Amino acid sequence: MAELPMHYETRYAWQGEAAKGLVSIAGHADLAVGTPHDLDRYSPEHLLVATAEICLANYVLLIAGLSQLDVKAYRSSAEGELEQEPKAGYRFKRILIRPEITVDSGAEAMAERVLDKAHRACLIARSLSCPVDMEPVVHGQ
Repeated sequence: MAELPMHYETRYAWQGEAAKGLVSIAGHADLAVGTPHDLDRYSPEHLLVATAEICLANYVLLIAGLSQLDVKAYRSSAEGELEQEPKAGYRFKRILIRPEITVDSGAEAMAERVLDKAHRACLIARSLSCPVDMEPVVHGQ
C-alpha cells in the first residue's frame, strides 16, 4: 500500500467552446469532458456514477482474490438518480449498481459475502453523501 495520505491530481483545460474541456492525468490519455448533453464527451454526472461502479468492481475483485474465490466473470451496470432540492439545486438522490458475478457452482454464498464486504468497503461509496445501493446477481457454473 502506498504511503498515506495519498494524493490524486487532475488538470482541466477548457477548449473554448461551450462546456467542452479536457481532463489530464499524468501518465494517462486525456479525457474529453462536457455536459450530459454532449454526446461525444463524458459528463461529470456519468463519471461520478461510473466511479462508484468501478470502485465496487475493484473491491469485489480484490476481496475475491484475498478470499481465494475464483471469479469466472464480472460485469455490472449502474445508474444515478438526480433530484432537485428546493433552494439548493440538483443533487444525486441515489446511485444503484447491479453487479453480476459468475463463480464455480457451490461458491455462490461466498460470492455473496464478497459482494457485501466490497459494497461496505468501497471508498467512493463511503465518500458520497447520497446512498449507493447494490442489486447483485450471482451465477454458479
